[in-house]
Amino acid sequence: MSTKTAERLRRRRPLAAMLAVVLGGVIAAAGSLIAATGAQAVETGVWYNLESRHSGLVMGIRAASTASGAELVQWASNGSQDQQFRFVDAGGGYYKIQVRHSGLVLDVAGASRDDGATVQQWGDGGTTNQQWKITESGGYATIVNRASGKALDVWEWSTAQGARISQYAPTGAVNQQWELVPAEGAIEADFVVAPDGSGTHTTVQAAVNAAPSGSTILVKKGTYKGNVTVPSSKTGITLVGETGNAADVVIHDNRCASCSNGNGGTWGTSGSASVLLQGANFTAEDLTFANTYDEAANGNSQAVAVKVQGDRMVFDNVRFLGNQDTLLTDSASATTVSRQYYHDCYVEGDVDFIFGRGTAVFDGCRIHSLNRGSTTNNGYIVAPSTEITNPYGMLFYQCELTSNAPSNSVYLGRPWPAGGSTTARGQVLYRQTVMGAHIRTAEPWSDMSGLAWEDARLREYQNTGPGATVNANRPQMSSGDAANYEPVDYLRGSDGWNPIR
Repeated sequence: MSTKTAERLRRRRPLAAMLAVVLGGVIAAAGSLIAATGAQAVETGVWYNLESRHSGLVMGIRAASTASGAELVQWASNGSQDQQFRFVDAGGGYYKIQVRHSGLVLDVAGASRDDGATVQQWGDGGTTNQQWKITESGGYATIVNRASGKALDVWEWSTAQGARISQYAPTGAVNQQWELVPAEGAIEADFVVAPDGSGTHTTVQAAVNAAPSGSTILVKKGTYKGNVTVPSSKTGITLVGETGNAADVVIHDNRCASCSNGNGGTWGTSGSASVLLQGANFTAEDLTFANTYDEAANGNSQAVAVKVQGDRMVFDNVRFLGNQDTLLTDSASATTVSRQYYHDCYVEGDVDFIFGRGTAVFDGCRIHSLNRGSTTNNGYIVAPSTEITNPYGMLFYQCELTSNAPSNSVYLGRPWPAGGSTTARGQVLYRQTVMGAHIRTAEPWSDMSGLAWEDARLREYQNTGPGATVNANRPQMSSGDAANYEPVDYLRGSDGWNPIR
């Protein structure tokens, strides 16, 4: 296609210049979207940076915390998702303001009505101290709390990074004025996938088949069943979820390794993948890949959600859902390297659910181990099969390991000699990662298929949390070596690639 068929609205522009919409009888007036109540009909489903007219800084969550109670502050814009917010219609002309990286909403602490009260992030309780009215004047918004009637305010007129955002009686001053800047620049789509037929295609695979290399495919809210393959001949493909909420767009299938393939055989582990990504320079944002094979009903089996083989692959705010063998970080062959960057992602599974010989950096991701019902062994997070010639396998950098499994019941991983390989010596580094109590503290690594864990390259560095400790069974990387095992080192390669967000 020679022209763009759809556009994702993320351009920087004044609030009053947003496209006209009709929301629940609120009619857009010329050049502005003002409701009869004076409230701004903001565009839902768009992630915004909220920039202070006074300081030029943007709202963000202190220390990029994902915890309830973390304070709202101002900081220089850096593209991180703790600085991105979207408006969720709460009815009556009010909105909840959701934080992208945590999924929590802005909240006046203790439902206070006092000037200067703390504004924080908290779980959505549907309360009026979590609801806000947006009014617009001259391209800037004032954001007023429903419970207190107070406006979001840069406290004490500070222009410093880290200054807190409080509430204060509305004054119309510039420290209470905010520009809503759609995040991440402009994204235009060449193809649109929509289940109701309103796009160019109704299935993801049909759009991939039609797309030439370098195309962007916008996937509208919905659940899409069916295997998807991006072949090696299709490079530079981008898949983007419509709403910015990864849970709103789900691409899945339900094959399993031991399931019949309809041709007298079974799918096998690799063939079970819901999504196969072979084309280089692939990007996925704001969506979910899943394998929905039901282990509880049909028995345990490998069931891959995504198999990644291409080089220079980027995943941003993507969920990977499955049980055993959820995410296969592979490469095209034992002699090639596939570099993969996972930013702000969520990966869920139980046994070996991140595995393979690819070079994969997980940056600020949540890695969630499912509870298999055991008190002693609820699975293994990783099963790397990194070739001995490759110094870089899997890096978990500033991630969070979570689970509802019992304490001391989940292994960090085990090295996988894929296909009986004598040259696979997995490399894994958990670095500055928060480990939950589910991690086995005394003995977190295990042997696999005759390969002793001590013969692989399994290391930790400066981890924290109840599942983190140091002992003879938990080799630590030295500070000197750690200087050469930063995310950029894993991804740089011979071409200097640096996709880090």
